[in-house]
Amino acid sequence: MTQNKMTARQRRQALSTDKREAVVQELEAIGAGEVTDVINWDEFGQVALTASDQLPERARRSIKKVKVTPNQFGNQIEVEMHDKIAALRLLAKHRGLLEPNSDEQRPSMIGINVTGPKTTTYEVSDGEDKKRD
Repeated sequence: MTQNKMTARQRRQALSTDKREAVVQELEAIGAGEVTDVINWDEFGQVALTASDQLPERARRSIKKVKVTPNQFGNQIEVEMHDKIAALRLLAKHRGLLEPNSDEQRPSMIGINVTGPKTTTYEVSDGEDKKRD
């Protein structure tokens, strides 16, 4: 169906699907991001940042904040990443991985019909018993 022939509802649904996919891609990037994409260190503890133009796409998406603080020894650099566990939890929930299999966990439904005994009522009047059903 061409764009011109799509109804407004179909366009909204397509846009909504695109937005959902974009959110999923962002969450996947955050979940896959690794600190070693951004910084690396050697056996002597020398830390080096990866140049911003050499960062993988997932690393750029997973960085929350970069803070540079000048001090007497040079610059102190802090890199804060987005919460990986939160992103993975949202992805797992979106894909239904956090919900137990509903067929296996659901209790069985058993129909039970309860029928009581047939009752008989007696009416007492003037000393005589009259049976009534």
